Amino acid sequence: MEDAIIWLKELRKFALEHRGDLEIPNGHDLDALDNWKRRVSGGVLLQFLDFVQSGDVFEHFEPALEERPLHERVFLFITDLAGAVAGQELLQQDTEHVFCILNSEWRAWLSDPDKAHDDDFDRHYEFWSVWHQDLHSEWELDELEGAEYWVHEEGFALADGAGRGAQHLWKWDGQEMHKVEEAITSWSSMPT
Repeated sequence: MEDAIIWLKELRKFALEHRGDLEIPNGHDLDALDNWKRRVSGGVLLQFLDFVQSGDVFEHFEPALEERPLHERVFLFITDLAGAVAGQELLQQDTEHVFCILNSEWRAWLSDPDKAHDDDFDRHYEFWSVWHQDLHSEWELDELEGAEYWVHEEGFALADGAGRGAQHLWKWDGQEMHKVEEAITSWSSMPT
């Protein structure tokens, strides 16, 4: 566990330097759209944490967790600004075992060849929840008058080859988010 904590300290330092003066806002300071994103991201984060703490995680991923149990690694929540607000509300902030990192910070870390990326998940496991508007051309989408589409991408990796992810399609009407399609794309990877 000590090497995982050292790795996370280096990552945290890198991320906070990359973040600069940007502060994670209070949930009460979010606009209506970001507040919806915060609520959805917080909900899936809670589902993931419940899953990890249940016996179900071992039922599905036991072979991958035998060598490196989750309690011997640190946890990363990779997200955007609205998700980071949810992370502040739901995750213990004063621990050296958990870190909420912005997606841009994580991408910068992974693109730096001098950083230990931990591709084999020896030191960490991760959950991500990010929002974007990268719509796939093969999705059959209706024109929305006065509304816009958003993609919520979420998933986790517990070990190399052990995880799952999905993209969910939402629409924003200016006041509320409405789910258009659950798991418009999805994938899963089970250890052999």
